Amino acid sequence: MTLSPPGGTSRALDAARFVRPLTFVILLALLAPVVLLANVGLPFSAAGVKEVSGGVGILDLEPRESAEGVYRALAAYGEEGRERYLTLLATLDLLFPPLLALTCALAAALGAGRVRWWIWPVPVAALVADYTENVVLVILLTRYPGPGPAAWLPALTTVKTAAAVAEVVLAVAGLVYAAVRVSGRSGRGFRRRSADPSRPGR
Repeated sequence: MTLSPPGGTSRALDAARFVRPLTFVILLALLAPVVLLANVGLPFSAAGVKEVSGGVGILDLEPRESAEGVYRALAAYGEEGRERYLTLLATLDLLFPPLLALTCALAAALGAGRVRWWIWPVPVAALVADYTENVVLVILLTRYPGPGPAAWLPALTTVKTAAAVAEVVLAVAGLVYAAVRVSGRSGRGFRRRSADPSRPGR
């Protein structure tokens, strides 16, 4: 006899209720405007920072290879650009990492048919890396021109980007597998109906 931990079955059933295409669509609908607004359309978007910095992009999206490069970018932003960047980090960039992690985890769960433990490490790692990068950016932006952990930023951005790509790949793989499973079930159902002599039209 296999014993489940107290409450384990209940938690699994509660989690399973969220593994639905509709939940994925809702999360995607929340994520899409955050991504759009964070990049264009607002003064504190990535495009807004670039507008006042002579074309220098935000360090999230256009990382520098050294601490010197980071400080050159911070200088190019100017006071207004740094304020806009801080606003972005304190608003939309707070929402983006968890929304992306949940959306990708749910897409993977749709492929697996349930919430499994191996789905979470990659989205959680991307979430932690993104927030860690953001904390370092806030320190640098608020302390400028004083010293800060600029030397950490290139490595953090590389880790964050790799983790984000991995979670998106996991999500795409989950959606593809879910589509294949649905297609396979539909095909089997059609073959059973076609083989049933009692059905009208035969």
